[in-house]
Amino acid sequence: MALSPSIYAQDEVSVFDEVVVSGTRSEQSIKNVPSSVTKVSAEQIEDNLATDVKQALKYEPGVQVNGQGRFGMQDFTVRGMSGSRVKVLIDGVQQPASYNPGAEVMRKNSNTIEVDTLTAIEINKGPSSTLYGSDALGGTVLMRTKNPEDMLEPGDDTHVGLKTGYASVNDEYKATVELANRSGDWESMVIYTYRDGHETETHGDGADITGPNRGAADPYDIASHNVLAKVFYQINDNHRVGLTGEYYTRSADGSILSGEGRDGGMPGYIYTNVRGEDEDQRYRIGFEHEWLADLVAFDSLNWSLNWTESEAEHNSYDHTEAKGNRNRVRSGKDDSLQFDLQMQKSLEFATSRHELTYGVSASNESFALDYRDYDLDNGKNKAGSEEVPSSDSEKRAIFVQDQMFFMDDKMVVTAGLRYDDFTATPDEQSGLKEHNSDALTSRLGMVYHWNQNLSTYAQYSEGFRSPTIYEMYYDKDHTMFGYRIESNPDLKPEESQSYEIGVRANGRIGAMELSAFYNDYKNFISSQTTMDGSVEVTTNENIGKARIYGSEFKGSLWLDEAFGAPMGSYVRLSMAYLDGEDKQTGETLDTIAPFTTVVGLGYDAPSELWGSALTVTMAAAKDEWQDKDADANLEAPSYTVVDLTAYYRPVSDLTLRAGLFNAFDEKYWQYQDLEGATATTEGIDRRTQPGRNWGVTLDYAF
Repeated sequence: MALSPSIYAQDEVSVFDEVVVSGTRSEQSIKNVPSSVTKVSAEQIEDNLATDVKQALKYEPGVQVNGQGRFGMQDFTVRGMSGSRVKVLIDGVQQPASYNPGAEVMRKNSNTIEVDTLTAIEINKGPSSTLYGSDALGGTVLMRTKNPEDMLEPGDDTHVGLKTGYASVNDEYKATVELANRSGDWESMVIYTYRDGHETETHGDGADITGPNRGAADPYDIASHNVLAKVFYQINDNHRVGLTGEYYTRSADGSILSGEGRDGGMPGYIYTNVRGEDEDQRYRIGFEHEWLADLVAFDSLNWSLNWTESEAEHNSYDHTEAKGNRNRVRSGKDDSLQFDLQMQKSLEFATSRHELTYGVSASNESFALDYRDYDLDNGKNKAGSEEVPSSDSEKRAIFVQDQMFFMDDKMVVTAGLRYDDFTATPDEQSGLKEHNSDALTSRLGMVYHWNQNLSTYAQYSEGFRSPTIYEMYYDKDHTMFGYRIESNPDLKPEESQSYEIGVRANGRIGAMELSAFYNDYKNFISSQTTMDGSVEVTTNENIGKARIYGSEFKGSLWLDEAFGAPMGSYVRLSMAYLDGEDKQTGETLDTIAPFTTVVGLGYDAPSELWGSALTVTMAAAKDEWQDKDADANLEAPSYTVVDLTAYYRPVSDLTLRAGLFNAFDEKYWQYQDLEGATATTEGIDRRTQPGRNWGVTLDYAF
């Protein structure tokens, strides 16, 4: 959906010479990747004053970050695919998908990511299962955290960085301390970030009232702590080992004023005294080993072992005449142990050279829910009704990729193949059976460099997604209420096929990339309802088929070179068009984003002492929705939002940044926040994006 206004206009290196990892699982220039890969650097995140991942990616074409309100960021949408259909990795370690059973008191979201630890966010658009396996059906989001070398100069060195800032959009203050050191063969670093703020505001004209029609965000106090520590030891010229530890915690509590007076639909269920207390945590411990072997089988070998755990606990308090004062405690936990082994080998022939990448990966994961209801009037408690049983899963994979360079590197061909095996085992007491599935995915792409300024590319790639624990094992008998939900462990993986072509060009006056893509999906998992007498029976089935197609453009023009403007002036433009449909019904998909254009005009002083950027985001209306009455479902209106950012360096080690966002106080909704909303939906203004807001940061490094 946009541009990267913080890249210096006078850089000699084109954006297409940037090095990325997500396109081939190894460091590679974007210009040799036969598909669309986006990279957002730490510098761009800082220059845009982003306080979270959603703000960090708000200018990226074809990418949306979903989630708002009490539970924060939920997941990503990449070219119309969202949820567990987009794989999320941090330093190559898979993150659990968000868990949303539909109940207002339970979410387990991906809201435990600290952007101040990141050196880059890479997005591999389109199916990428040959690289990353299951869940990469629609794309991959790879976040890379900082290493000591990102902050240190060559040789023995010490780095100290201090950052602080304020954001009016959620009244948040932050403080970050970075420490890094290299002494001989040892490298180490620690990054600590503390944030203290409140709820993210909606637009200012929302009604600040109590009840379901409340238009302002519910008041919440939110605080987070994140510690990232790494240490590396260079054993000798050929061996390097590293240890990583990370701990993130987010606590939030507040009054859910929009829930006051809500009618539960049964006698005695008018809710009052509604409030919530939430705690989200994420742990990671990882060990890695790099071996420069120069053997016949491989030149280098990298392996890593990572243990991660994430947990969300939500305390939801309320009072009703029927239940009195109560607390519904809902917690969910994901644990995983992940092993990854990757080898690389370079081969030289008379007319070509080959960069081989191959290896294996394995993971053991567990998911568990723990629900309990507390009667606060008499001190009693009982187990709550959990949606799915505790379950374990195993993933095993083997992969190989060959990146082939021909004609003095003018033609680059990339071919990949991967086999994945998946097993899920529910708790024995559930009485549900084990699930087994596998998938073989392939990829073939080519880049042709016509000259040093122009190249074209094309790629065919496949993706798949194993069914989730929730999709397979949700099994509840509510016959007394007129419905029943039945499990289906026999679900098959979802599959996708993608075709993409593109052209990249760069020269003295600018750079551009234009891509077009067509994605075909089948075996989509969706719920089906039948009648068993007077009882509704719902189960998940592989019935869905869909196609998504579109095009994206991004370009930069150096105004000084093109028109003789002041040195350091530039303009950036990006556009994203997307369309698609359910192939069985012909209806448009709810995840299809409206046509979006982002224009940026900026200036970076040749002295690098100051600069500024004006960014305008324009989105068309979304007035078509899937399987809904078009007359009843609300339209997501078009909007234009203007942002202004600037930086100033009074001395080389000190940077002051400031930003004014939504400068003209536009009232708007992101389309995904209006999914399912109708004219009778209460609290529509509570789904708006923030009005005019501002922020400042101060960075000092020595």
